[in-house]
Amino acid sequence: MAFYSDEVIQELKQQTNIADIIQQFVPLKRSGAGRFVCRCPFHNDHSPSMNVNPQMGIYKCFACGAGGDVFKFVMEHEKMDFKAAVEWVASATGFQLPELGAPVTPEIAEERTLVRELNELAADWFVEQLPKSEKALNYIRTRHLSEETRHFFKVGYAPEGREGFLSYAAKNGFSPRQLVEAGLAVERENGGIADKFRDRLMFAIENLSGKVVAFGGRVLEKQKKPKYLNSPETALYKKGEILYGLSKAKNEIPKAGSVVLVEGYFDMISLYQAGVKNVVAVSGTALTEKHAEILSRYTKSAYLVFDGDEAGRKAALRTIEIVLPEGIVPKIVALSRPNGEKIDPDNFVNEHGASAAEDFDRELTKAEDWFDYLNRVTPTETIEDRAKFVTHLKSILIHMRDRELQHQYLRLLAERYGTEANFVGIRPKEEKRKFHSEPEMDMPEPMSEDEQVPWSALPPMELRFVNLIIASPSLWEPASVFFDLDFASSGVSLFASEILDELLSSALAEYTEYRQINLMRLHDSLSPIPAQVLESFGEETWDGEAAQKEFLESLAELEIRTAERFRDALKSKPITSETMSLRLELHQFASKTIRARLRSDAEVTRDPTFFKNLLDYRTKLVEYSEKI
Repeated sequence: MAFYSDEVIQELKQQTNIADIIQQFVPLKRSGAGRFVCRCPFHNDHSPSMNVNPQMGIYKCFACGAGGDVFKFVMEHEKMDFKAAVEWVASATGFQLPELGAPVTPEIAEERTLVRELNELAADWFVEQLPKSEKALNYIRTRHLSEETRHFFKVGYAPEGREGFLSYAAKNGFSPRQLVEAGLAVERENGGIADKFRDRLMFAIENLSGKVVAFGGRVLEKQKKPKYLNSPETALYKKGEILYGLSKAKNEIPKAGSVVLVEGYFDMISLYQAGVKNVVAVSGTALTEKHAEILSRYTKSAYLVFDGDEAGRKAALRTIEIVLPEGIVPKIVALSRPNGEKIDPDNFVNEHGASAAEDFDRELTKAEDWFDYLNRVTPTETIEDRAKFVTHLKSILIHMRDRELQHQYLRLLAERYGTEANFVGIRPKEEKRKFHSEPEMDMPEPMSEDEQVPWSALPPMELRFVNLIIASPSLWEPASVFFDLDFASSGVSLFASEILDELLSSALAEYTEYRQINLMRLHDSLSPIPAQVLESFGEETWDGEAAQKEFLESLAELEIRTAERFRDALKSKPITSETMSLRLELHQFASKTIRARLRSDAEVTRDPTFFKNLLDYRTKLVEYSEKI
């Protein structure tokens, strides 16, 4: 029987907020940053026992054991099979599923693969071209982007020639017609085909998984038009579903408790480089309901930092209308110079230099509440103006999901404008189909003993160490260097727990392939027990220096424990001069590592040789392992 591909299923899952789906059946209550709790519908639950984690895309009841992803929830609650659940979720979220059984389905799959490969090829090529253009390099210098930032965001340059990328792609086996399909080339009036992007600074646009799906090209000379040229929609790219920079910022937004929304590529990149990492940009299109729905998975608070001109004001007004129904409360930030002149975030960062992040945070404290902002910028002098304004605000408030917050704003509106605190005469827009039936549900089968996590057998230090790495993007690269393929193939493990070893190995494999750790994708890749461990991780976060310090100290401790396990293993062997000598070596090795670890905190975190020493100790442990 025809069915949807794994790629389509994963894309739907990535774009679906599981909390929004479950909210359609049972009320959710926020519990910490980006998580929710509710009464479990799968047993007679008298208190909130079910946890919902949108970042991992899972739910879990710690009373009855029910759990899974969004499809599993719909299957169990609505008594559907998997295919029907997929179609239900797609319908509820507005996701366009391919037509099953249609002859074009293989072609669509092939097209998606083609576009993905060409985008990756183009991104690398644009990055390679930038250093070859003095004009592009000079422009980058004026925007104060570091080389590290350029590479991190895959900022590149498309040369002036009509067939630069066409020729390069041809050498890699792609035809001009395929480039047109991928949105990287255009047909000319004379019937020929030319590069779509020419003499432009290129910004790679990534989806939530960090894959390049499109590009934005900016002119380097003011007189050229258009200023920005974006990729057309393709099999992989839908403008209304992708926010620029969210693939980089999504782990930082829950930590900050808010998202900073800006208008341009440079605004986003400059703030991120300065240290404001909970920032995304609305580029290539206005903010859409889907954008807001995706953002609502990560936060319920947004700062709108748009240009101070009329276009920026209209963008702010439209954004307020879109994010409020998704439960995101917006505040408006107006950046300016000391003389009162309005400036954008990019200029703000460049003019404030080293103190930009601190100064920007100070500006956020001056942000204007959306209600006060609308009251200030909307004419309300006449009775007619006030009536129109009240009707407009009520038409926004009626769609808010947070009923208490909705009630408070409605009361405020009534107090200020003498209106009734109700929605009489206000017609809401048509909402997504919701299901309120609550059929009798059987108690799920309890988990079998061999599927239970042996918590008592998981060393707390190892558990915290794995949590530390997964929760700290700054540690992903050094951890992947330490636990590299050579070390993995040596057969030596620093962990006493195979479960935690598997979890960390899977997380680092995810990072190696995608250059990030996507919790939803990681969770899907794990076997049941490590997946449950991942689900148990709390919301603790570490700042950069604290994370580095604990990472280094924990690595040293793990090496000490491994050496001690080796030494204990030798005790069961016959006593010979060789085994005694090796036991003594292992004892001295552990003592040496301990002495290094016991140096002052500042020395450990700042000494660049300490990590190198740990790598050397790792190599030594492999040598000891071969002798035992």
